[in-house]
Amino acid sequence: MFITCLKVCFSRPCLRNKNCKFWNIEMNPELIMKTPVIFVVDKNPIHRNLIKYHLEINKFSIVHAFPTAEECLFRLHKNVHPDFLITSFFTGSPTGFEFLRSVLEISASTRVVFFDTFDDSQIAEKLLEAGASDFVVKTRNPDAGISELLKNIRYLSREKATTSYHHS
Repeated sequence: MFITCLKVCFSRPCLRNKNCKFWNIEMNPELIMKTPVIFVVDKNPIHRNLIKYHLEINKFSIVHAFPTAEECLFRLHKNVHPDFLITSFFTGSPTGFEFLRSVLEISASTRVVFFDTFDDSQIAEKLLEAGASDFVVKTRNPDAGISELLKNIRYLSREKATTSYHHS
């Protein structure tokens, strides 16, 4: 199977343009993966905007930030379903567990990643059992924590693309 040419043919394997970077390469889910939609929920505006900034400079171009879980849930009820939702555990009301449950009821395919300074392995384990995709601890060094978060989002993006590619 070949990827279609995006410059010339658009509908079939590129046979005319050998200079096309897509000419005669096997289909790769990573190449055809759609840009993921990411929601960020954090009550701290500095953290929220820092996460959003780092996602955007790392080529995640569709990022929406919310200061509260309620605002995010309102958006979800408007049929805007993100691929990923990054949130802290302490979102106010609802609690982290209630928020996770609500998100997954509205949008079961959304991957919820908790990103928090709260480092409790028992709570992290319970969140993962309840359906969270990951729990990343914010470290004292913000760059290290965000770097870990980005690495995990990239991994989950590839996993999601590969899974949907194999199921279609």
